[in-house]
Amino acid sequence: MRITLLMACLWLATSPLQGKIVFTSKRDGNTEIYMMNSDGSNQTRLTFNAVSDSDPAWSPNGRQIAFHRLQSKNYEVYVMDADGGNEQNLSRHHKVDGSPDWSPNGSLIAFNSDRDGGEQDRFNIFVMNPSGFKIKQITDVGFASQPKWSPDGKRIAFEGFIGGPRHIYIINADGKNRWQVSEPIPGAAMFLGGWSPDGKRILYKGSIGGVQNSFAIIVTLNNGGRLKVKKRDEVPMPKMPFQSVSFGATGKSILFVGQNFGSWNIYRFHLDTHELIQLTDNFQNDKSPQEWNPSLVVSPQQGALPLFWGRLKLTN
Repeated sequence: MRITLLMACLWLATSPLQGKIVFTSKRDGNTEIYMMNSDGSNQTRLTFNAVSDSDPAWSPNGRQIAFHRLQSKNYEVYVMDADGGNEQNLSRHHKVDGSPDWSPNGSLIAFNSDRDGGEQDRFNIFVMNPSGFKIKQITDVGFASQPKWSPDGKRIAFEGFIGGPRHIYIINADGKNRWQVSEPIPGAAMFLGGWSPDGKRILYKGSIGGVQNSFAIIVTLNNGGRLKVKKRDEVPMPKMPFQSVSFGATGKSILFVGQNFGSWNIYRFHLDTHELIQLTDNFQNDKSPQEWNPSLVVSPQQGALPLFWGRLKLTN
C-alpha cells in the first residue's frame, strides 16, 4: 500500500495540474457558464441552454459545479459535472432558489430562497445536501442572500437587509449568533465577495450610487472564541468601475469584473505587488469568477486513493 500511495503522490505532484476559474458570460448571446485556466487560457463554454445560467460555484474537490438557472420565470439550483455534463435540478421548487455555495467538506450546499412563505421579496438562507434533500432554513430575516461558507465549515457569511441598508453578516452554520461584519458608511450598500482560504479575512464590495463609485474592503477577523473584527483595510483597486469581487484560490489576489471601454471583463489584482492582469477580453459581459486550485489529499475513506481537493488545503 505504501508503494501504491507513493507512486500516486509522485504522479500527482509531477502532473501538469493548474487552477481553474468558472464564470458567466453573454459572449454567445445568452448568459452561460464558462471555464478557463487560472491564467485566462483555454476559455471553454460549459452550458448550452436557451435560458440563463449564472452564479457558478465549485465543489470542494473540483469535480462538480453548482449554479442557478432561470427557467419558466423561476430560478432553480442545479449541479453539473466540471465538464458541463450530467446536469441535475436540486431545488425543484416553484419559489426562487439561487446563489449556491458548497460547504468545505462537500456535504451541504447553501442557497438563498423565498420559499419560507413570507411576504414578497423576503429571502433567507437555506442548506440542503448535494442531492437536494434535507433542506433546512438557516436565517429568518427580511432579506438574506449570497451565502458563503467559512473554510472551516462552522459559519456562513451573507449579505442582507436587516432593519437598514445592505450589510455583510456572519452566522453560525446552525443559524445562531448572527453579527454584522461591514462598517456602516452613509449611502453605501455592501456586497459579499467571500472568505480568504485561511478563514481569517472576508472581502466585500461597497457601492455608493452604483458601480461607478465602488470600493473594496478586506476585514481581518480575530478567530479567538467569538469572531471579532481586528481591522478593515480598503483595497487600492484599479481606477475603473468594478463588481463581482472574490479572493483568488491562494488568497494572494482578488478576482473582479472591471469595465474598460464599455465592456465587462475579468481581472486578477495581486494584493502584494498591485499587479493587474486581464484574464478575459471580449465585448460582452463576463461576470461572477470563482477560482479552484487542486492540491493533494488522501481520502480518509480509502487510504491509498488520492483525491484533488480545493480550498481547505490551500495556504498562503
